[in-house]
Amino acid sequence: MTRTPFATLLLALAFCTGCHHAGTIPPGWHSQPIASTGDQTNPLSNPIHPESSNGTNTTPQLQIFICYGKVLSNHTALRLTTPHKQTLMWDPGGTYLQHDPTRARRHDVITQNAPTVDQWWQYRRDGCREPIMEVFQWSLNTDQANRLHAILLNYHDPNDPSQLFEPDAGGLQCSTRVSEFLMRFTNDRPNVPTKMFWPHKLAEHLWTQNPDSVTVFRSDGNNQLYRRYSKSILSE
Repeated sequence: MTRTPFATLLLALAFCTGCHHAGTIPPGWHSQPIASTGDQTNPLSNPIHPESSNGTNTTPQLQIFICYGKVLSNHTALRLTTPHKQTLMWDPGGTYLQHDPTRARRHDVITQNAPTVDQWWQYRRDGCREPIMEVFQWSLNTDQANRLHAILLNYHDPNDPSQLFEPDAGGLQCSTRVSEFLMRFTNDRPNVPTKMFWPHKLAEHLWTQNPDSVTVFRSDGNNQLYRRYSKSILSE
């Protein structure tokens, strides 16, 4: 197989930086096994991502996806649920169902029938052959969710129209663009101080930003839901 200079560069980076798989969990977290979110008959079914269909959601939540290949961290995406509004998915630089007329994709933002967490994992696992995906999740208040929803739909901050949002991204820009979005618009939940090129570097930082939960999906089925230890657990 003939390698392009770009592919050779990626391989060189891989060897220089080492493999970047999820799995190094910081201290202070406890886990429980879960099944895929769509398997509601399974007793290990995920209590954090219970949705089984697309559309509106009553709980305001921000979810950041970090996807890992066999050597490098591959992709970053963002999902937003807002009370009584369509769930939005920002897939910067990605091509998820780009030509599917049932999923309205305006630039890189999926505005109708956004995938559920489980559907996104199935796509990354089966379509992209990725063995691991992390889902970082934060609860939001309704005002903040409405603001982020407006930014993703209208491409500017309703609180300051001069602050523009560019929805499209080129290849290899997904983590840079998502980290920039978090830095500019999420009001420290999470707090991201700088742009980050590598998805795994963004993930390492997001563990420190008090997510409500982190779900780690693995292609071998060993899925785990992580929550921080509460004071009551630590005192036992």
